[in-house]
Amino acid sequence: MKILNIISQYPGKTGSGTYLRALMDQANKNGYRQALIAAIQPELSYINTSVDYMDMVEFNTPELPFPIIGMSDKMPYESSVFSIISDEHLEMWEEAFKAKLEKAIEEFKPDIILCHHLWLASSIVCEHKKDTKVYVVCHGTDIRQFQKIHFFRERLINGFEKLDGVFALTQEQKCEINELYKIDEEKIYTVGSGYDERFFYPLKNKTKSKQIKLVYAGKLSYAKGLIPLIEVYTKLLEEYDLELTIAGSGSGEERDEILALGESVGINFTGAVPQKILGNIFRESDIFILPSYYEGLSLVALEAIASELLCVVTDVGGIKGFLGEKIIDSGVIQFVALPEMKNVDEPLDRDYNLYINNLENAIKKQINNYNMGYNKFAPLNEEIVKFSWANIFKKIEACF
Repeated sequence: MKILNIISQYPGKTGSGTYLRALMDQANKNGYRQALIAAIQPELSYINTSVDYMDMVEFNTPELPFPIIGMSDKMPYESSVFSIISDEHLEMWEEAFKAKLEKAIEEFKPDIILCHHLWLASSIVCEHKKDTKVYVVCHGTDIRQFQKIHFFRERLINGFEKLDGVFALTQEQKCEINELYKIDEEKIYTVGSGYDERFFYPLKNKTKSKQIKLVYAGKLSYAKGLIPLIEVYTKLLEEYDLELTIAGSGSGEERDEILALGESVGINFTGAVPQKILGNIFRESDIFILPSYYEGLSLVALEAIASELLCVVTDVGGIKGFLGEKIIDSGVIQFVALPEMKNVDEPLDRDYNLYINNLENAIKKQINNYNMGYNKFAPLNEEIVKFSWANIFKKIEACF
């Protein structure tokens, strides 16, 4: 069987890029032949020797003289923004993408097209799929764009009538997809997200150190809650011996402000790192913190749990229902209630201080747990391994 994989942005540096690569790795292990259509630009090269066919939509070129259009308004590389892109540029991108798609269907002749994001590229695929089955993985950023941008909605809803199936990350997300996109419930499968067992595993015989090492991994953007994290960290330094590492990249003024603010209090910024290196960073850390205002279902939170880190995460993305009662009730994760939001990823000013207080208290709880030698991961091993990419792919494969 042959799978044509499609993502409209760069196939790396984001959670959806990680998800794409993980599914492609598992498909290879299971004997599928594969093709890939994705996006690149001069500073973002991509090589994959395991695919039979690959064709890239090239941005910042004479054909498309603008950066990759990102699924988030802030990407970890130079990008255009869907909500403000010109009609001319959008039309240029669509024509370039359709040409790649039609060529791949004609030459590769896929049995299945597996797209990432319930957004314009996937809708275009539905419009041109002919007799090929089309499935889409929803990542949450697509839902956020759907909620923020009104002028694509009718086209998306009409295009997705031809879908054969959607893979949702959580049950909560499944309900949102049904309500927003008007896709029949029987076509929406909750499959969750995964982690790579090769890179994310606990350190054997780890010893407790005097200095507690905190870690965040993800984009450098306001929507990830990094400004309140840095504020809370600065306060906690007055009471605890701490170190905070922030792994990830960003762009523009948001990145610059986060870097300047963090470096002023001694935070270690690693930049973007490959999964193997991130796994090493996690094994050298003690507490993982994800203060995001919005998440689909965080891959990195799963990776932290698999590395046996105590975690502090905002109560977003349906992660409670996905992980299940055993992990949630164990106390390895402390959840932080979100403030009331202006929109899907920006808090109201009046609730900001309350959020700061909630985040601080949750981190303190995990610091105290760490100091008491808290470790209840061993009984959770069977629950955690359910989220390996091999098991996630089995769920997806069963739907084809």
